[in-house]
Amino acid sequence: MKKPLDIKKLVLLNLPYLLAGLFATNFGEAWRMAQGADASQKLLSLVSVLPEALRSFWPSLHPLDLLVGLCCGVCLRLAVYLKGKNAKKYRQGMEYGSARWSA
Repeated sequence: MKKPLDIKKLVLLNLPYLLAGLFATNFGEAWRMAQGADASQKLLSLVSVLPEALRSFWPSLHPLDLLVGLCCGVCLRLAVYLKGKNAKKYRQGMEYGSARWSA
């Protein structure tokens, strides 16, 4: 028999990723405010614009900024999932114990 879906537990477990994604919208806002025609010029001017964008903790609601925040939140969640998945293996890809020394 399947357990019912616990909404409260699901929200609490994913809340840090949501908050990190909302904070990352400020980086999208800084990229949008940076001056430059191509990516290298925007990257150079990003340093001067970043403190202004990070001054407020409120998320930017521009669609491009929300997309940046969503991507950052999903990437963080994926990294934590993959790290937890590999944490159970002691030595990945190698045999251990006496089977290694058998002829």
